[in-house]
Amino acid sequence: MYHIYKQKNFIRMWVKLNNRKHKLKVLPNKIVIEVKEDENLMSALLRHGIDLGGVCGGKGLCGKCLIKVVEGETSATTVQEKKWQEASGFQFRLACQTRILSDAMIEVLETFVGSKMQILSWIVEKKFELEPSVKKLSLNIRKPSLEYQEADLNKILEESKVHVFDPKILGKISHILWNSNFRVNVIVYDGELLDILPQDLDKKIYGIAFDIGTTTVVGYLYSLDEGTLLSVKARYNDQIKFGEDVISRIEFAGKSGENMRLIQEAIISTVNNIIEELEKAVNISHNQIYDIVCSGNTVMTSFLLGNDCYYSSKAPYIPSFTLPIKCKARDLGVRVNQTAYLRTLPSISAYVGGDVVADILISEIYKENGPVTLIDLGTNGEVVVKVGEKFLATSCAAGPALEGYSIRSGMRAVEGAIESVTISEDCNEVYYRTIGGGKPVGVCGSGIIETIAWMKIRGIINKTGKIVEGSSKRIFRENGELQFLLAKENETANGKKIVIAQTDIRKIQLAKAAIFSSLITLLKLVGVEVLDLRKLFVAGAFGTYVDPFYAIIIGLLPDIPRERFIQIGNGSGAGAGMLLLSKKKWEEAADIVKKVKVVELNLVKFFKDEFINATYFPHKNENLFKNSLEKIKHL
Repeated sequence: MYHIYKQKNFIRMWVKLNNRKHKLKVLPNKIVIEVKEDENLMSALLRHGIDLGGVCGGKGLCGKCLIKVVEGETSATTVQEKKWQEASGFQFRLACQTRILSDAMIEVLETFVGSKMQILSWIVEKKFELEPSVKKLSLNIRKPSLEYQEADLNKILEESKVHVFDPKILGKISHILWNSNFRVNVIVYDGELLDILPQDLDKKIYGIAFDIGTTTVVGYLYSLDEGTLLSVKARYNDQIKFGEDVISRIEFAGKSGENMRLIQEAIISTVNNIIEELEKAVNISHNQIYDIVCSGNTVMTSFLLGNDCYYSSKAPYIPSFTLPIKCKARDLGVRVNQTAYLRTLPSISAYVGGDVVADILISEIYKENGPVTLIDLGTNGEVVVKVGEKFLATSCAAGPALEGYSIRSGMRAVEGAIESVTISEDCNEVYYRTIGGGKPVGVCGSGIIETIAWMKIRGIINKTGKIVEGSSKRIFRENGELQFLLAKENETANGKKIVIAQTDIRKIQLAKAAIFSSLITLLKLVGVEVLDLRKLFVAGAFGTYVDPFYAIIIGLLPDIPRERFIQIGNGSGAGAGMLLLSKKKWEEAADIVKKVKVVELNLVKFFKDEFINATYFPHKNENLFKNSLEKIKHL
């Protein structure tokens, strides 16, 4: 009986211990959840809707679920965690390997949100004085009489202290004045009368900032009364059907006036569709939108305004214009208030456009003494370096491969795309995550980079990028070409295997070499070593979704401490928003254009050698990446 009692008592104690619960505070959102002592934090967080995006099933292999323990007692660090700590240089924990043994507080470093379409829309918010070009004024107009017979328009211009007006308002001025008992609101744009409204109709006024990218277009709707961001909508650029990159679109547009019309109509259609979505999101009328600011590279801006960029695509690459352009939105067929303006940012050169000016504004790199750099990773790549008074920029043909185009199993970052990958230590198992969480259809840019990085870590490819035959059971030869199997036919949604082929790796080598060699070239021109960079601002769609760790492993980004990387999200969209809301920022933008010197890489004698050296994984000169090469030995 005693033994039975003792056994039951032991079971009670075991059950009690394993059912013990602790309170866990999760930063930065300060959420408090209850966690069982016997469950790992990954599982506990998932139960409360917090997904850290792990792809290895809790085995501690992928390193995706990094957390920082701020307070509390936790389980001992595992072998897998120690490997990642040595590789990253940070004493973070892996949520899938960690249990809490008391009430605790952790900081979640990054969360994953599945989506059907992954278009970069998040922006860095900066504080600045709210001063939009469009303002609303309330006026009490003197009533007419036999003694006072001033014309209606004259009275409004005098009261609002403006001298210019949009003729579109002439048809309604008198009706609104007389029917509102001469109490009206007027909409004024930098000394021009745009609209007149009855005061009792007190409608708010809005503006939209657009990032017009080669691949995607994002619209940000702002209240011009309060300066607040109200809604964000994004779509793929309809111009994709005419070519995936700017060169192919220039070639198409240059063939005829009709082709140019089609190119322009495609972007206008994209913009109008986004405007309609924004209006529905906050339940407003298109008549309440009075200002639009568009940021984009020089070619995208030119297409929007109806210029085919024919001469700017040929030596000596002179653009038709670099000045900021202001026109009536109605003249382009943009569906907002008929008196509204559409403005574009100034460009720096034919291939360093307003989107780079916006990136510079948001990063505030122009205020840095340096050495600092900014890299915009998208369909086109731009690199900016600032050292003291030296301010250089260049553009490089990274090509569409980094975003999944022209890759055997590549696809856009939409539902079903593999976006994150880990390869097991024996090189025979692949763990992956898809956008949307369903079965894979293909692999997008970030997934391609992570796959190739892991292939390098596991020795499946050598430093020249050649697949090492026999290094993994997943390597096979088809039509004479070596390929690495990411997902088998029975694992995919379409029944087609997903692979990374040798030719795919070559395309990534060329793309990443274009970026890194551009950076090295600019740094050499200003006499700075890459390891001396104090800050590296990363902008653009691809630059935001790719993990810097893997970008360093393949030699796309420099091997500098992680804390020096600053991701600024959609700098182009954020810069357009800033200019929509601040007249003073236009002066800063104009000043940036004057200060930045554009470097034509083809004229730099040593650039070709730098490009060839950068095609290696991570680089022919391994001293540039000795820290990362040492770290990956532990994985």
